[in-house]
Amino acid sequence: MPLLADTKAALDHLARLWSAELGDAGLRVLSVDPGEMDTLMHADAIPDADPSTLADPDEVAARILALLDDPRGAPGGARVEAARWEARP
Repeated sequence: MPLLADTKAALDHLARLWSAELGDAGLRVLSVDPGEMDTLMHADAIPDADPSTLADPDEVAARILALLDDPRGAPGGARVEAARWEARP
């Protein structure tokens, strides 16, 4: 798992760098962690996981889209955990 953790950390760092470099151009770069979701890939990887404890992929996608539509939701360069983020009215 160290390689996975290193890769995730590198992507978070890239999001911060790109946000700093591209912010003046009006671009916001985020790193989104969708969390554990009820997918076939997850079921294949962890067969004993309780699907009722996993996020619904459609709900996570809706949260990500809402986040993209709401610039107040997260500043550029932020790492966002989709399972914990709530859309603002």
